[in-house]
Amino acid sequence: MNPRYPFALGLALLLSWLLLGGCTTDDAPSSPAPKNKSATAVGPAPAKRPTNRMPQLELPQDPALRTGKLRNGLRYAVYPNKQPEGRASLRLIVRAGSLHETDEQRGLAHFLEHMAFAGSTHYPPGKLVEFFRRMGMRVGADTNALTGFDRTMYMLELPNTDAETLAEAFQVFGDYAGGLLLLDEEIERERAVVLSEKRERDSSLYRAKAADLEFILGGSLVPKRLPIGEESVIRSAGREQLLDFWNTWYRPERMMIVAVGDFDAKKVESQIRKTFAPLKARAPARPEPDLGELPNPDVTRAYYYYDAEAPATSVRITNILPYNLDLHAEVKGLLSEDSAPNRMMDLVIDVAFEMFNRRLAVLAQKEGAPFLAAQVSRKDEFNFYRQATIEISTQGEQWREALAVADQELRRVRDHGFLPEEFAEVLAEFKTAIEAMGRGAANRQSGRIANQIAQALHDGKVITHPHFDYGLLKPSLDQIPLELCQRFLQMLFGRPPGLGEGFFVSVMGNALIEEEGKSPTEVILEVGRAASQVPVEPLGEREAVEWAYTDWGEPGTVVSDERVADLDLRLVRFANGVRLNFKKTDFEPGLVRVWLRVGEGRIALPVELPGLNTLADLTFNSAGLGKHSVEELNRLFAGVSGGALFRVRDDAFILQGQSFPKDLRMYFQSLTAQLVDPGWRPEALRQAHRVAQNMYLHFQHTPEGPLTAEVTRILSGGDPRFALPEESVLLSRTMEELRDWLGPQLAHGPLEVSVIGDFDPEALLAIVAETLGALPARAQKRDFTAELAKITFPEKPFNETYRIQTQIDKGEVRVYWPTRGAGDHRHSHLLFALASIFEERLRAQVREKMGASYSPSVQSNRGEATPNFGYIEAGCTVDPRQARQVQDLIVQIGDELARNGVKKEELNRIRKVKLNDARQLQRNNMYWLTTVLAQAQENPETLNPVRTLRSDIESISVEELSELARTYLGAARASRVLVLPEGKE
Repeated sequence: MNPRYPFALGLALLLSWLLLGGCTTDDAPSSPAPKNKSATAVGPAPAKRPTNRMPQLELPQDPALRTGKLRNGLRYAVYPNKQPEGRASLRLIVRAGSLHETDEQRGLAHFLEHMAFAGSTHYPPGKLVEFFRRMGMRVGADTNALTGFDRTMYMLELPNTDAETLAEAFQVFGDYAGGLLLLDEEIERERAVVLSEKRERDSSLYRAKAADLEFILGGSLVPKRLPIGEESVIRSAGREQLLDFWNTWYRPERMMIVAVGDFDAKKVESQIRKTFAPLKARAPARPEPDLGELPNPDVTRAYYYYDAEAPATSVRITNILPYNLDLHAEVKGLLSEDSAPNRMMDLVIDVAFEMFNRRLAVLAQKEGAPFLAAQVSRKDEFNFYRQATIEISTQGEQWREALAVADQELRRVRDHGFLPEEFAEVLAEFKTAIEAMGRGAANRQSGRIANQIAQALHDGKVITHPHFDYGLLKPSLDQIPLELCQRFLQMLFGRPPGLGEGFFVSVMGNALIEEEGKSPTEVILEVGRAASQVPVEPLGEREAVEWAYTDWGEPGTVVSDERVADLDLRLVRFANGVRLNFKKTDFEPGLVRVWLRVGEGRIALPVELPGLNTLADLTFNSAGLGKHSVEELNRLFAGVSGGALFRVRDDAFILQGQSFPKDLRMYFQSLTAQLVDPGWRPEALRQAHRVAQNMYLHFQHTPEGPLTAEVTRILSGGDPRFALPEESVLLSRTMEELRDWLGPQLAHGPLEVSVIGDFDPEALLAIVAETLGALPARAQKRDFTAELAKITFPEKPFNETYRIQTQIDKGEVRVYWPTRGAGDHRHSHLLFALASIFEERLRAQVREKMGASYSPSVQSNRGEATPNFGYIEAGCTVDPRQARQVQDLIVQIGDELARNGVKKEELNRIRKVKLNDARQLQRNNMYWLTTVLAQAQENPETLNPVRTLRSDIESISVEELSELARTYLGAARASRVLVLPEGKE
């Protein structure tokens, strides 16, 4: 059961526009933000030019935000925030991206972003990474950058906020802005890295998206400026070209600094001014790029893109509108005139789109539905165009039916609107999301706030406090006219009824369209026109539904209640054997997280029925309950927070979810129902088959295929319970087989439920007593140690090469070394530290020196409960022609660690990173829930790691790690895997 689909989508939509506001741009340094200084609306913009227009409507800026603009034009925003404690998130935004390139510069905005890390005034080549490591920062996680169409953003996550660290971090940004060296030898080295990133991004999906962008915006600059760039430019560009782009566009008036964290805001503001005031432009300014022309909205167009490697087909109906279309004028008299009409307009549109998406989700569940998933979406880009799209994912042979559904459901909504009950349900969802936003305001994480402010600064909008948003938006929900939702959809998807009058219709993927005497696009248009002639009726009224799981009988009796004082948690056991572990925290105000472990998991899978575990993962969340379908659950849970994701693990089945305190009773009623009365519905099996078929199609042409289907089988010693079966085997599994296997374990198996967050402990205890505690007696022990011990890594190293049929020119390299499995937590700390050191060396050799891969990685994997099964895995995406060379190098690096051990400075760097992480884990609900509470009664030893977390890390020695490397990483123990395109090596 997954009743929270609407909630998840609604919350995402809300946050996308509520919090991605903007900021004032005062000409003088700021004190705390003046009231009503700036506003949200950006007036009509020239269609050919993206602008960063000043807000014009009055909204109150968050009073904690300090903003200003230096005389050189650079803007900044400083926001004090204590989550997480002792840390800070910094951003440097440059309003220049791939759209600002010339034809000869395609890819240089992104190339230049790479070069910012390759030598500058204060950090010669190699020294910047040394600074990051000295601070205990992870390269790639705590320091990163991104390049988009209209911006480049550099990011730093600082592990502490002392004056020296902040000063040096701003100095790093200062060098990005005005001190790059752009040395020829570094350009040559980084060129290979950029090409490796381009190769790694290449995929069937990426190519389809690029083709679709060309189709709908081919007359504009946008599809001709994909940020990754052109290979020919990347291969040939030299210092002068990079210098020209940097000098032209990295200008102070195009830059913004964002600082959010646990610091003194005044001092940080002063440091920003000191660092960036001397910054000057190095070249004359150039005009903004001409984005070209939008397509003629009166002309119908169809597009066909065939890719035999695609796992599915995407059918899309898209409408493009000019950005400067005045939507407010179109609904004059229906939208109340208050201080924030743009936000109100977005709210109405998001409500309309959510209602539409709920309809499509219901249709996907119907028997005979010709598609797997569908959604409507919208976006406004570059102050240039507005886009509204309905997209349906289907199997290739069903593209005609899918197109008919897209057309007819779009017309049904445009012509007949929504039902009042649909409207009420979605409004309830949005109210719940807004309330959650208000409650969580005090616990917002600095990194997220920094990204929101960065977006706002770029877009010229106001950052308001979540409490203001709550006060503005919640009462506004009750004032939205239902007809206004329909009106906005009509505008965004075009007024003319039916296909063929201004839409872009595309069929992209593995649908083979061949009809004698006709082009594929002619066939698409014919199918669309025929679909548009079918009359559509309003959606029929729905029967009322009442929640059926309110009474579970006599509440259970508590027979044990232990308080663990040093960890401030309670361990409770009911008479029926249900174990309850809980801890009250203030880490996430207004949120409660739940982790339920039941039964024996994957290890209990009958060997003669391979694939049942995969079928369980694919069906359980979409099968509803015995007395309620998923559609009914969506309606019943409208405005109620909750839901649980089901997963099969090695030694248990997991239901993981979250709720709000006010909804805990109904939430636990639903959890209980999932255990004793799952739906086992045929529609879930139908959907699972379609997902599986797409998955196996994807596997035929991508490295994930052999790595998932073949290598996992080898790694687990050939045990079918730990490997993905062949497609025909999986598709032969039935819902009856799944019910017979999984049902008894859910209903009678050992059960331990853990709860953490913001709740009343006694109220929680009473709720669990009347739900899970009221069930019949359950099994207490899970005795499968001997079975788990059978799962072992192969005795002898293996060497496998797999070939896949693909036009994507990239290969995958993997090397595996067997280690120990679950058990000693200190041993796990040592393995993770060794893997981190290995990854540093791998990155230095394969990425920085060879340029052979963009993101090589090393990780320690251990079975969740298998004592003899674990391994270290190293790998990367490479040019197929370099695959064996890189694989040999990986083995060599591991063998070097085995022979000569680790170095003290390597350990010191890793220790700093892990101590920084440990500090944050102490206030992380998910860490407490999954690592500490989850098995606190079944396995009390799991309480110890949190007690010794810091000391375990601090006590790691060079000798221990070197011994571990000698034990595990020798070349003779390495198993090798290559996945290469057919015919390329």
